[in-house]
Amino acid sequence: MKRPNLIRCFLVAQIICLFTITIASGQTETLGLVRYKPPQDWVKTSKENVVVFSKQNEATGAYCFITLYGATPGSGDAQSDFNHEWSQLVVKPFKADPKPKTETESAAGWIGISGGAGIEVQGARAAAFLTVLSRGKTVISILGIANDETYLSQLVAFVSSIEPIDSLAKVNEPAAVSPTGAMHVAALVREFETNEVRANQTYIGKRMRVFGTVNTVELDRAGNIVLTFKSSVSTYMMAHCYLNSSQSAKVSRFNAGEEVTVDGTVKGLGDGFANSKGFLVLKDCTVPE
Repeated sequence: MKRPNLIRCFLVAQIICLFTITIASGQTETLGLVRYKPPQDWVKTSKENVVVFSKQNEATGAYCFITLYGATPGSGDAQSDFNHEWSQLVVKPFKADPKPKTETESAAGWIGISGGAGIEVQGARAAAFLTVLSRGKTVISILGIANDETYLSQLVAFVSSIEPIDSLAKVNEPAAVSPTGAMHVAALVREFETNEVRANQTYIGKRMRVFGTVNTVELDRAGNIVLTFKSSVSTYMMAHCYLNSSQSAKVSRFNAGEEVTVDGTVKGLGDGFANSKGFLVLKDCTVPE
């Protein structure tokens, strides 16, 4: 595969098609606030607010994966949103160039930034292409991973089929508080991912009420309850909330996948392997009445 040519051709073709609002003929599907046309005869895998399409040629080893990330909260700045998504979706998993060549276009209030770079997947050369659509504080991302240019037209066709459903295109901003005055845990995590120095100054030692989706509820070696909140599409890290045994009765009602609210003191980033910064940590957490 001529990877540099593939990247350049993709960026040109993608920007031409990026803001074609009319959906091509054929069946369309929706992912939250996004309407799109799925590629024919590709394998589809879905999870919360994410859909993945894959195509592989076992004879030649060629493959392509297209991942659509539904509408998520953004920063309000298109370039910052692209940089964040590129870092989380391409740089961290594939060690790609942190500053890819990009193209930018805008229409109907949306700003689209597309970028591409060469990567390695299991020791073999491939290419990653990312398009991030931003409007206000709403972000939609489309990631393509391919090792053969024969998939280029299908990848571009998929990106060009993306249509935000404008009448609904308002995502609850994580930074906004809930009716109980709680902050979405994804918003708090994003504060630390975006600028840890500023977040430390603002939040360390502060008592916060946060809410989010339960990932796991476990006991550590000291017998403390550890509640792990799920990460969102727009964040890389999860959050750990430590509760003592006095909260057992309340925590026993929590189930994975449901939304809960806790109060806790922000400790900062930590809890990763060898005490690396793998999680946002909240200590002395309690479940409000």
